[in-house]
Amino acid sequence: MILSLWRIRIKAVSNMQGKENVLLTIETLKDSFTKTEKKIATFVVKNPQKVVYMSLTEVSDILKVSEGSIVRFCQKLGYTGFHPFKIALAVSENQESFSSSEFDFNSRDLSSLKNYVAQRHIDVIKNTSEFISEEILEACVEKILTARTILISGVGASGNTAHDAFYKFMRIGLNCKTSHDAHIQAMIASELREGDVLLAISQSGSTLEIVDIADIARKGGATVIAITGYARSPLARFAHHVLLTPTRESPFESGALRSKIAQLYVLELLFTAVFHRMEEKGRKFIERTADSVAKWIY
Repeated sequence: MILSLWRIRIKAVSNMQGKENVLLTIETLKDSFTKTEKKIATFVVKNPQKVVYMSLTEVSDILKVSEGSIVRFCQKLGYTGFHPFKIALAVSENQESFSSSEFDFNSRDLSSLKNYVAQRHIDVIKNTSEFISEEILEACVEKILTARTILISGVGASGNTAHDAFYKFMRIGLNCKTSHDAHIQAMIASELREGDVLLAISQSGSTLEIVDIADIARKGGATVIAITGYARSPLARFAHHVLLTPTRESPFESGALRSKIAQLYVLELLFTAVFHRMEEKGRKFIERTADSVAKWIY
């Protein structure tokens, strides 16, 4: 059943894309490519399944070409950017290779399924913990503790994580702000100054709205803390501190629970450290906010 749903999803994306096989398209257009575009094309043709899991910045770093050149290459093939190109590449590749890598168990064996999912999520927390620098974590905790205003920014699945963070930090009396509307987030970011903090969440690190919001906040003098899966990403360039959530997603997995778990783990580290530093003050705020809704709980 799970494998069938996965194949249906791939087929649906394929129908929406309406494109021919990406590698064949590259082959037919190769004579029109510039020297740089030929370099990109060769890498894609030799490593299609690897490219599907890479960020724009990673491809740029490996090939020593600009991100703009990669985007223009994708546009020459008929895609609006690198992400739509990756979706089409994933669709045109061998579907069995993707499904087998994601579901390497008997889908009818629920015991195996339980163990498989549990182990993957345990591994996410372990891997994320290894990538978190205690020095950077300490710096982030200090900035949050002394911040006048904290804007927590995210869109899509990361927007939901941002609201989780807002709820936790608000409960202990920190002056937090957030919104599901990216325009409002940008407006709040424009008001941030030195002594304020932007906590920006984007797994890819290349979500345009969040990158722009980070740029706005940094220009205003605020400290930018990024929670992202990529140390070299557009978002990381604007961040003073980067907390890594190093899970990898294919284009079909955007917003996957693994990324959410990694983000929540990092937020729990920040929250717990901040809460314990606040001591009695933090506990009083928790009690006060709990009392405010106690009458509605039966």
